[in-house]
Amino acid sequence: MAPMKTNALGGSAALEGVMMKSPEAWALAVRLPSGTIHVERHDELALSRRYAWARWPLVRGVVALYDSMAVSYQAMSRSAALAGEEEEQMSKGALYGTMAVSLLIGVAMFIVLPGFLSGLVINAAAHPVLYNLLAGLIKAAILVGYLVFIGRLPDIQRFFMYHGAEHKAIAAYEKGLPLTVENVRAQPAFHPRCGTTFIAFVILASVVVYSLIPHQEVLLWRLGARVLFLPLVAGVAFELLRWSASHTDPVSNLLRAIGFRFQMLTVKEPTDDMIEVAIESTKAASGQIAEKPVAVA
Repeated sequence: MAPMKTNALGGSAALEGVMMKSPEAWALAVRLPSGTIHVERHDELALSRRYAWARWPLVRGVVALYDSMAVSYQAMSRSAALAGEEEEQMSKGALYGTMAVSLLIGVAMFIVLPGFLSGLVINAAAHPVLYNLLAGLIKAAILVGYLVFIGRLPDIQRFFMYHGAEHKAIAAYEKGLPLTVENVRAQPAFHPRCGTTFIAFVILASVVVYSLIPHQEVLLWRLGARVLFLPLVAGVAFELLRWSASHTDPVSNLLRAIGFRFQMLTVKEPTDDMIEVAIESTKAASGQIAEKPVAVA
């Protein structure tokens, strides 16, 4: 049996492509309109490799989230340019501006709004756990509704298929299997370290962390504290993700099952040509090949 890889990869879907990220670099493979696969590798140490504090428990979750979001936005912009969806790649300033706006919208929709709506039904000061449990359910409902809605769009369906290709390629790589279409296709489409699972764990962690906030009778403080403690929620969610992905006890199995349920909304079975793209990105990120355009047979 092939040895398991210890240098884990992460990744994300892109427009007609897949981004893969290792601790030393990230790579992007995109199926061009001509049919060839464009592959590029960017040598860039992860923040956890540059700074010791970035590996501290709880802190490492926030660092990993920032790192992955920054690279994912760059990959999305680059893939859009390569696939012909945009005339040119976004500048770094525009990328970080887009990230900031997206974060503000996310905070408003998934942090402040659920907290406000939950407060209309339940007295937060008297029943903090019930209040935050309802807020968590509202978050989950907003998230599921949004994913179901966009999942009906053809372009998003293809994006979710590339998401599945990314998961399968990572699973094959981690098992030490030769990166062939046959080997990758045989892997599960769900992965325990998926970002969708992370979002589900953020909802779970928020119920616990936000229930411990004092003086919840003050509306502005209650809603503002949800934003203030968001890094802690993200850190706890990351630790849950990391732990559930590496253990097989009943609790971690339950957590993985919850995550996989959410992944059903964002992961679809890929086609073989999508798997080919994911394979090239995996090889480039893991240093198995240099960047180059790959011709389709």
